[in-house]
Amino acid sequence: MRLILPTLVGLGFILFLAGCSDSSSPPGNTGTMQVNMVDSPSSYDAVNVVIDSVQAHIANSDSSSGWTTLNRTTTTYNLLELVNGRSVIIGTAQLPVGRYSQIRLYVGSGSTIVVNGQTKPLITPSGSQSGIKLNVDATIIADATYVLTIDFDANRSIVVSGSSTNPTYRLKPVIRALATGTTGFIAGTVLPTSTKPTLWAYSSAPDTISTTADTSGAFRFIYVNPGTYALHIASKDTLYHDSTMTNINVTALNTTNLGTITLRHK
Repeated sequence: MRLILPTLVGLGFILFLAGCSDSSSPPGNTGTMQVNMVDSPSSYDAVNVVIDSVQAHIANSDSSSGWTTLNRTTTTYNLLELVNGRSVIIGTAQLPVGRYSQIRLYVGSGSTIVVNGQTKPLITPSGSQSGIKLNVDATIIADATYVLTIDFDANRSIVVSGSSTNPTYRLKPVIRALATGTTGFIAGTVLPTSTKPTLWAYSSAPDTISTTADTSGAFRFIYVNPGTYALHIASKDTLYHDSTMTNINVTALNTTNLGTITLRHK
């Protein structure tokens, strides 16, 4: 079986879960879609998102027909288990050959966030529970596997409101859908480790990604679109300056290693 690494698909709220298909097409008339999911690190302890089901819509069909159910099993994913290069195959299904232009995602009730050891409700938009339509550009080829990676930026997807003593947490997803074979990586280490920095990589495309350094100061941006990026490093330790680097070049399938970055003491 061939492995097809697709071009970049549409951006938006696309936590795409593939599981079972309604298709009964004969051999030679179907291909496979495999969806991997990763997350950018976050300062929260856990972000548990409930997915009820997902449907795919074949192009050139009207809005009420042409939908294929990809998953019917309600599953909870802790997004923060999928960081620093770890990923999970959240679904794989056979679909009739052709171009797929939309995904309809259903986010179930019961999503939670864990903050400082305490579990809080994670409020999801009403539209998520009734089904969110997302534009994609995925072509399924006979006897081939189409691989898609979903990067869910949990750190930027949580909106906090209310009082500091009793905050409310809402899910406002910031998600990128990427072809694994067309992207690169940015890596490095920030010292001292006491700064516990948050990092943003951004380009004029525009494409903005965030991550945090681990306990050793190491960080890694995964599945970055090729291009020229700037990197902003924000220290949590107020005794140290923030820092910005520019002209960081990313190419497909390569890691741009920035080495050790030492933040200046104030």
